[in-house]
Amino acid sequence: MLKEIPGHAVLPEVELATLPRLSVVIPNHNYAAYVGSAIRSALDIRWSNVEVIVVDDGSTDHSLDVINEFADEVTIISQANAGQMMSCVNGFRRSSGDIIIFLDSDDALRPDVMTEIVSVWSKAASKYQFQMRVIDADGQPTGNVLPQYFSCPSSEDVRKWMATTGAYPTPPGSGNAYPKWFVERVFGFESDFVDRAPDSYLLAAAPACGEIVTLTKPLADYRVHGLNHGAFLQLDDTRFAREIDLTRRRYKFFSEIARTEKLPVAPDALKRNLIFLCLRIASFKLRPDLHPIAADSSLSIAVDALGAAASPQGFSRSQRISLLAWIFCILISPQYFRRALVSLRYVPAQRPKWLRALLGRFRIIR
Repeated sequence: MLKEIPGHAVLPEVELATLPRLSVVIPNHNYAAYVGSAIRSALDIRWSNVEVIVVDDGSTDHSLDVINEFADEVTIISQANAGQMMSCVNGFRRSSGDIIIFLDSDDALRPDVMTEIVSVWSKAASKYQFQMRVIDADGQPTGNVLPQYFSCPSSEDVRKWMATTGAYPTPPGSGNAYPKWFVERVFGFESDFVDRAPDSYLLAAAPACGEIVTLTKPLADYRVHGLNHGAFLQLDDTRFAREIDLTRRRYKFFSEIARTEKLPVAPDALKRNLIFLCLRIASFKLRPDLHPIAADSSLSIAVDALGAAASPQGFSRSQRISLLAWIFCILISPQYFRRALVSLRYVPAQRPKWLRALLGRFRIIR
């Protein structure tokens, strides 16, 4: 028997007495301009059982003044600067929720996010992922959505793609919700992998530990303002080498987790990873002095790209073809033209309208 409660999804009657508690953990460092919006979005979630924990990581701007305006509604942790990862760990330790969302302090959640999660509730899930609407510094939509699903991937597909290519379509950190048991598992896992953000650990480990439940609708806003660690407003060619190193270490971490779950993985998976190959060609051609892959060559990249384009990893056929074409264009184009081509790939705001229309027509973007 199903019942409907105001502001919530239609839920099985047996679940009404034990509605899951949501904990939103917001790490913040010097984002006074945005953190108030992030907190307000968490408080405005239409769910009867929500706690909001804000961790200020030694901000030197007026972030704490903004955060303290919500002192009666949220739990506030003020700590000396220790980095985003420790901020999330400390916030998680104070949480009591069944579901955890780590909300970046420049992003925002939609009011119906928990309603939608509970509508697809599964005890086997290690992660619920949903699309994010891209907004600019002023909060205006850019027209882009991450990820751009043309079909909803199954959990089985996600696990296979991750094990064979090291990739699967996933939103950035704020576009994911995790059950408490999974966060405890990952945060307590012993590994030499170190990264500044919890996303690297949680997004990598999730396919090995449980089911990935995908919601193909925007339930959060991803703000691009020029200071993001994961998004470009202008091309920074020094970042490709760092992203390559991070991707390699992240896949090693996934392999360690997968081994404990008896999940076989391909040791050469990244050779079939189109996103990794895009980073690899951009680094190799734009900044060979920083390129971290010894003895790399145009020929080896071309050969790997052909294999990657034939390997399912969450892209449509037209998307795989377009990425393969882009890689080969970078390989053969003159030096002065390469930077512009790389910008078109990594800085969506610089794409002319005719190109966006063309990519949409061929179902490469939506």
